[in-house]
Amino acid sequence: MKRIVICCILAAVIFAGGILGLIQTLRMGESITDGLRRVTEAYDNGDMKEAKAAADDVSEKWENFRRLHILITDNDHALEITMAAERIKKLLELEDDEVKVECGIMEELISDYCREQEVRAGNIF
Repeated sequence: MKRIVICCILAAVIFAGGILGLIQTLRMGESITDGLRRVTEAYDNGDMKEAKAAADDVSEKWENFRRLHILITDNDHALEITMAAERIKKLLELEDDEVKVECGIMEELISDYCREQEVRAGNIF
């Protein structure tokens, strides 16, 4: 009987941890998406200082997320997001109009990453 209770408790802890991880992933996705929109708006307004600050904030949020989630299983996707964040920072230094395209690409990558983490039958099986 003790084993059944312990197994139920462990299953509940794992389930709760998964839900909390999913919630944090979705919040991170929304936060980074908002930051990317700030980068684009600031760049369109010609405020390079604000655009660079927003890009640094986006990059920092992503790196903190990666540091907390050491069990990221989709390393290729995570690497693409990291590279996109670095490209945005470099394009802002060069004041290249391509930064808006790169922000859109990173936004799509973040969206895809969050979608992959959702609880669906395809992700479970």
